[in-house]
Amino acid sequence: MDFYRYILTCIADTDYKDWNVLNCLNYLKDHNHLQFTSDSKQEILSAFTSVFKKISESCTINSRVTKKAKKLYDNVHETFQRREITEFFEKVDREFEERRNERELENCFDKNGCELLIKSSDFHTLKLSSRYAGKSEELPEKDESVSDRSDLFLRKKRSINYNEERMIKRLHRDRETTPSPCSPKLHLMDNPFIEDKEDDVIIIDDVDELCFEEGDPANDLKVGDTNVSQLFRKYQNESLRIANNGGLLVESNVHEILSLSSIFLLTPGSHPNTMIDIFSSSLLDEVHEKVISIQQSELDPDCELKFRKAAKKAIKESRECAVDWLWTELSNDQALKENLGIVFLECLRSLPTTKIKNQPSEITLITNHLDHIMKMLHNPDKHIVEWPNTGLDESKARKLQGRSKQPDFTVSIIHQLQDNGVIFVGEVSPPSEKNNVYKNCNDLIRVGVFMKDCLDSAIGKGADIKVLGFQCIDHTIDFYVMDLVQGIYILIKIGQVAIPTSLKEVSTFIEDMEILLIMRKVFQQSFDKFFDKLCNPSLPSVKASLRRDTLRTPKFRQLVSKTRNCRRNCPFWFGRDNR
Repeated sequence: MDFYRYILTCIADTDYKDWNVLNCLNYLKDHNHLQFTSDSKQEILSAFTSVFKKISESCTINSRVTKKAKKLYDNVHETFQRREITEFFEKVDREFEERRNERELENCFDKNGCELLIKSSDFHTLKLSSRYAGKSEELPEKDESVSDRSDLFLRKKRSINYNEERMIKRLHRDRETTPSPCSPKLHLMDNPFIEDKEDDVIIIDDVDELCFEEGDPANDLKVGDTNVSQLFRKYQNESLRIANNGGLLVESNVHEILSLSSIFLLTPGSHPNTMIDIFSSSLLDEVHEKVISIQQSELDPDCELKFRKAAKKAIKESRECAVDWLWTELSNDQALKENLGIVFLECLRSLPTTKIKNQPSEITLITNHLDHIMKMLHNPDKHIVEWPNTGLDESKARKLQGRSKQPDFTVSIIHQLQDNGVIFVGEVSPPSEKNNVYKNCNDLIRVGVFMKDCLDSAIGKGADIKVLGFQCIDHTIDFYVMDLVQGIYILIKIGQVAIPTSLKEVSTFIEDMEILLIMRKVFQQSFDKFFDKLCNPSLPSVKASLRRDTLRTPKFRQLVSKTRNCRRNCPFWFGRDNR
């Protein structure tokens, strides 16, 4: 088998920073559909040696690439003796043995099943079984007597059970086309956020390529006399140290994981101890206040009084009375519309008088409670609100084919009758997932990465904007804004909004409406800048040189331990009854 050619293809398809033996072995197993066992280990080792030697001795390749290849070449024999490589080949052998047992079982079924079908006189099923068995890789020998007898009975017209036919098709085609947990279509490496069922620990062997060095102090972010950029690089390197000493855990290390993509998450009251030790709580709060103070917005006092009056009418009189009264006010008061009057009107129209006891599913939560609030950003001619089920184009731009993920919510800019750029993303978890700490922390990581992808894309098109995001858990929404400042993607929590579940809760919702106004203000500013650049294309923004790499999928899977435990220390309120 030409392992040399396949390894060379793997190297060509992969960023040199992600080169390592284990990644190449997974490529051989998953992307080329090769069948090999530990018997081929020496042959694969020789192929690795030849490939890395050839690259390291090349005079036409970038010096950093040849340096990486030389390091791999020098250590390849030692690497093949490591535990993770040994375990890889043991797993390959087990999978090979399982496939062989499955084939033997299918062959046994083909032979013995025909005999049982003859005895039961189920010749229709026998015919279907024979038809699809003929298309499988290992065709069982046909019994002439079976064929003769089946032809005699199958000349009669019979009613066809299509479900049965599909099941027999699947039986004989499973090993050829149906994705399995080990097939490329569903492989774990294709999904950086999938929850693995295995409880093993990743052995990290390539973090030496990931480092955060000191830059020019003149380009650093400073607050007063404090060099925040310098402290952030120190924090990033501390995150790497943690990764090398036990691994980063999704439940406990959200901030550290995001920092490896240069994302600086600031959530007052939820800073991890590692961050506090380096920055101090007072400095973190000062940075947060400096950014958030720019975005202040207040609910008009007269509008607030009208909202409270409408809420009181809905409870003491009737829903119809409150809706009619507020609708009349909206018709005559432009300020009321600008202060989210339409959103409040939809709450009065759609919410039950008293909270329903049943917990809503994710779709019900979106449809009945969340959508009418987020539709405040919907303008069919300018920007559209979507709850998509497709991959985010901005994430596809930096990932291998098939690896991009989709957010639950997006707001896209419309230009030339097409959506051209996402500036708002969101993730939703229903009440049933409220205490799922792993999922909720994982979703926050996803939101941060999606926001960074969108921001990088906008900056590449010349738009110096801020990107918005939210995470909704149960009936609570946390809103975030991200800006690229001196090479740091500062991710700030704007505030928290409680979604009303009944008319009795809309009065509380009024108190949270200022958060929505801040969010809408940032959104409108970003839309205006981005749309102008789409209409008048220009060079990338001056911030383009400040963009940083997003942690690549293989490193993410290596730096984040597969294990999870809802009792691990978590800096957020996820999984707690009292927020």
